[in-house]
Amino acid sequence: MSAKENLGDYYADTAYTPTKRQQWEEANPERDTIIGSRLSWSRRTQDNGTNEEYGYNNIAISQNWESQRVEKGLEDDGIFDGLKTHYNHQVIMPPNYKASAHFLFMAMAIGKGGMYLSLFVLAVSSVGLFLMAIFNGRIKDSFIAALGMAELTLPIALFLMVLWKGGEWLAKNKPNVIYGTRKGPLWQANRKTGLFTIYDPKKAWEKRLEAPFWEYDAFLQSSPDTQGSATYSLILYHPSQQIRQKLDAQFPPTKMPGELVAAWQFLQRYMDVSQPLPDVPGLEIHRHKDPTTAAADERKGRNPSYWRDMDEASVKKIQEEKYRKNIRLR
Repeated sequence: MSAKENLGDYYADTAYTPTKRQQWEEANPERDTIIGSRLSWSRRTQDNGTNEEYGYNNIAISQNWESQRVEKGLEDDGIFDGLKTHYNHQVIMPPNYKASAHFLFMAMAIGKGGMYLSLFVLAVSSVGLFLMAIFNGRIKDSFIAALGMAELTLPIALFLMVLWKGGEWLAKNKPNVIYGTRKGPLWQANRKTGLFTIYDPKKAWEKRLEAPFWEYDAFLQSSPDTQGSATYSLILYHPSQQIRQKLDAQFPPTKMPGELVAAWQFLQRYMDVSQPLPDVPGLEIHRHKDPTTAAADERKGRNPSYWRDMDEASVKKIQEEKYRKNIRLR
């Protein structure tokens, strides 16, 4: 069954293909814009994705979500109601975390990074004091100084480790605490209908805008972090309605703009029903459910469990290769 035939039976008339975007651009050459770098639309998007999309743990996460969906009998929007996220062959709808969850995520990141930094400082200081003792012969004084440094540094490192590991324990055993989510989503990308929906962040499930995917422009916007370095976010903007939506919930802000260019390529590929779904670990169990993807996989003789048959080290190697390519994207 061809992609063209699929458009008439499985996919909606509004499903996205590059031709529709090309026609829309020709009809709207002087459209409204916003501050930032406008990203181009590819006529045939390469199979790409961010570093996180190629994570080995996405295999288990996706299988767990699907098991819960089947067990609870969830369908359509009910999937988000039950799982607080939606990621399969039809819809991407990321979690809408509460402010408390964002704080906990930040605390875990600070704990992990701070612990390693504290131990690094202690190690460097100890080596430095040891070398000084060799040259000046004041071994006792250097030993006392090293003990003093350890007394100062180790409690800090221990506290930071508790912050990090405690957060990980909560994420595993008490997910409702660490992953506090709101009742309604932020946005939805629907491959089957070709619509991109933006929801009101304060009113659960109330739509601010629902429009064909090809009517949006993608932008990279930068803002300084606490050290003054540029941090980038991916934004979709509807020029006629003048409504924008950050995609941070699915594609987190980063200092590597190439990662978000890859995210934009991934999203185009995901929505383009003339091409198979992006070949990433988390979507593998759903590939056979999408007509275009199933037909392409059959033609290529793709192993249905390509990612699941790999060991973690092999997946991580591919992930690193993709990341090295992504950071060079512009």
